[in-house]
This record gives sequence, structure tokens and C-alpha cells, in this order.
Amino acid sequence: MLRNNFLLKNKAVNYSLLTILVVTILLMSAVKAEEIRSLDIVTEKTVSQYLENISDIEITHGPHDAAIEENLISLSMVYKEQGDHIKRLEVLNQALQLHRINYGLESKEQLGILEQILSTNIDLEDWKALDQSYEYFYWVNRRIYGTDSLDLLPALNRVMEWKLDVIERGLFGHPEIIKHQATDLLRKIRKVREINSEES
Repeated sequence: MLRNNFLLKNKAVNYSLLTILVVTILLMSAVKAEEIRSLDIVTEKTVSQYLENISDIEITHGPHDAAIEENLISLSMVYKEQGDHIKRLEVLNQALQLHRINYGLESKEQLGILEQILSTNIDLEDWKALDQSYEYFYWVNRRIYGTDSLDLLPALNRVMEWKLDVIERGLFGHPEIIKHQATDLLRKIRKVREINSEES
């Protein structure tokens, strides 16, 4: 009899604990869902604010004003937080184009935008687009530093490592063509080193 009473009390306690646990989980889920909804509303307001800022600047200062670039880059960060890599890439490309118009093709500052474009291509797993971005990254570095400068080596090494990664992972293209590109980059690296060692 005592044993049965003890078991019944234990079952009642277990059911009570289970009920509390279930209610707690449901409440936490509701709070989390509300937080996500609030975050979405804040993010949408932020996107709208940046788009409105861009529109206002275009109207008052023209479509090539440097302040538009700043707003586009900030907007790209919001899209990154949202996980919307396609929109992020779109606004980064707009920012890059605007930067080239305002500061020319040899501006070092555009490398920061290019880094973000490379990162977005990786997030999208768009390997061909990433390859094109790396090619452009190398081209810009070459225009900034010249073909024989030691300052060009980091870009050369980075693009060569990318080409080797493409071959190793079989990401796209014909391996022999990619291998030829990597070999050509290695030859350029050696040439830059030789030229600079002779000068010193």
C-alpha cells in the first residue's frame, strides 16, 4: 500500500516536471520566434533606410556621388547578416563600379570591395564567378603595383593557390588548362623574385 502511494506520488511529480518542462520549452520557442520577428523588422527598416539614403543622394548629388558607395557597402553587410548573398553581391558590384568611376582603376581602396566580392562568391559556392573575381583581383593588383613589384607577390600567390585548389577539388574546367594557368603564375612569381633579388 505504502509502495503504491509512493509510486503514485512519484508519477505525479514526474508528470508535473514534464508539464513544466514542456511549458518552458514552448515559452522559450515563442520568445525566440518573437526575437526573430523583431530582428527581421529591424533589418527590413535598415534595408529601407539605406535604399532611401541612396535615392536621396542620387537626387541631390547625382548618381556617382561617393556617399552612395558607403551606403551600398553598409547595405551589403545587412544582406550578409540576412544570408542573402545574391543581393549582397549585387550591391557590392554596384559599389565597385561606382568606386572605379570616382577613383579610377588603380585605386587601392577597391581591393577591400573585391575581398568582399570574393567572400560572397565563396558563400554562394559559385566557383566560376569566384575564378573570374580572382582574375580581376590579380589584374587590379598588377595595375596598382606593376608586373615586377614585390608588392604583387601576395596577389600572385593567392591566385595560384586558388588555381591549385580548383584542380585538387575538381571544381570546374579542364584540369590541364587550370594547371597551365597555375604554372604560368608560378613562373611569374619566380620572375618577380629574380628581378628584385638582382636589384638588391
